[in-house]
Amino acid sequence: MSDFPATADPTPEGTPYHLLARDSRHRWWTPLLALLFGAVLAFVLLLVAMVLLGLFVLYPAGFGEFRLASLWLNPDSVEAVVRDPFVLLYVSFGALAALIPAVMLAVLWAQRRSPRQLIGVTGRMRWRWLGRCLLAAVAVFVVAFAISALLTWATGRSSGPGFPGWADYARIVALAVLIVPFQSAAEEFAFRGFLLQTLTAWFRTPWVAIVITSVLFLLGHGYTDPLVWCELLVMAVAMCWLTLRTGGLEAAIALHVANNSLSVLVSGLSGVPGIEQAGDFAVGDVLPFIAAVLAYGWWVDRSAAQRGEWTVTGGRVPLNPWSLRAETQDDLRAGVTG
Repeated sequence: MSDFPATADPTPEGTPYHLLARDSRHRWWTPLLALLFGAVLAFVLLLVAMVLLGLFVLYPAGFGEFRLASLWLNPDSVEAVVRDPFVLLYVSFGALAALIPAVMLAVLWAQRRSPRQLIGVTGRMRWRWLGRCLLAAVAVFVVAFAISALLTWATGRSSGPGFPGWADYARIVALAVLIVPFQSAAEEFAFRGFLLQTLTAWFRTPWVAIVITSVLFLLGHGYTDPLVWCELLVMAVAMCWLTLRTGGLEAAIALHVANNSLSVLVSGLSGVPGIEQAGDFAVGDVLPFIAAVLAYGWWVDRSAAQRGEWTVTGGRVPLNPWSLRAETQDDLRAGVTG
């Protein structure tokens, strides 16, 4: 049987990732309660995190041009502080990490199951597997960024105001290395973890939840260019697919971290990145990254099969790439007991 804590009856062996929320205590209203509870917790914790991070950035860390104490003497400077690009970057990225405790508490209190089930069918983070996925994701995205930069240079398009200086770029590197990974992981816990499992508890088939969570992921970003919409949808669906095919969030987290961290590092070479996500994008800004996501998904899926990574509680069972279900019950029993 599974080694999850006994917050509900033990999880039966052979349970795939997307059905972990449909346990013995599931009732038709349980997902609704969990979603409402999770939304309230996320709002409260995000607000608290934004306030605390704002105070940290403005005063102890001194990343902003102004200090917290000066705001009391010159209230008119508040607007300038709020618009400081580093304050916006650190607060907007860092606060999203609060999604992790929000969804974990929603799972524990509303669904009465172990929050470890959000990580994967093993109930723990597979760190070596995460590391392999991260190396592969960085590799494919480095190639994508190189192709995109070459196309930008070839077409004579402007890449930004210019290098911001080593002091400012050091802050950008710190953001990409220390903050962005937590923000990326938090979004995976929320979208590919909590939402995917909670919605599938209603529909059983994972594809309804994959479509809904992918659209919500798209709406959670402010991009207005249809090309970027396509890229985000491909990325969201790929991360859902990989989560089910590999039995956990590691592959999706690695993809998200590599994409976001490298985006911050590369865009920071041409100026302090902003948080605005609107604007028009060229084909060369999008297609290399769609290709990178597809290449990464292909490699991770093959590598997980070769390594025998669990896809259900208790072992590895081949899941159909289209239906994302075990082929037969015989396959299910053989995979768990073999």
